[in-house]
Amino acid sequence: MYKIADIQDYRKNASSDSSPFAWMDGLAHILETRYHDEDCIQQMLTLATELTGLSNISVAIPDSPSRFKAQYCSTGITNGVYSFAVQHALCRQFESREWLVIQENSERPERFDPQLDKLTGAPRCLLVPLTLRQSVLAVMVLDLRGCTPASVDVTLIHFIGAQIANILATQVVPNFKTLYARPYQRVQEDELGDIYAAIDKCNGNKTMAAKVLGLTPRQLRYRLSKLGEEAEA
Repeated sequence: MYKIADIQDYRKNASSDSSPFAWMDGLAHILETRYHDEDCIQQMLTLATELTGLSNISVAIPDSPSRFKAQYCSTGITNGVYSFAVQHALCRQFESREWLVIQENSERPERFDPQLDKLTGAPRCLLVPLTLRQSVLAVMVLDLRGCTPASVDVTLIHFIGAQIANILATQVVPNFKTLYARPYQRVQEDELGDIYAAIDKCNGNKTMAAKVLGLTPRQLRYRLSKLGEEAEA
């Protein structure tokens, strides 16, 4: 005899079901209760380690035109120092905006396309540019040593990285208006203070400051030269 199914047979068992996107609730909570930007970024990095199984995820911030520091790290270390290979790759990323992966026993970074490529071999670290409006604000560095590369969800990392980029943008430019690309404008006499403030926020990195101000590096240099001469006069 065939069993006449009861409606209970088709009712979803909530206790045994877990949504693959449940982590979004945790991320939303972090953003909704955001008070201090630094704490919020640290919480996001902690969430990323819990979801990926990695133990060391950091955010590289420019410390000088050719050097970067781990200002935020899931391990709690501040102002950490990166190896030469990672430093070289970070400098390249601020110009190319591409994802890079460094394999174990190799000093040469390789381009990684998160939409087409898979993490294979024995990767040492993955470098994810935190980009907003075509400008790289920082780079998220994932230590992949000891993990199963195929198990790392790069889409999830990309999503969390985008949220961190938005927070970093408001730190660099509090009014957030200058992040919009703008056409060339005449040099204004009151620009010098804003330019110096942007350079200071970017730890002396004039290329990054130019992107933040919506200028090319050449336009920034011209403004510094012209306004500096006028200030001396």
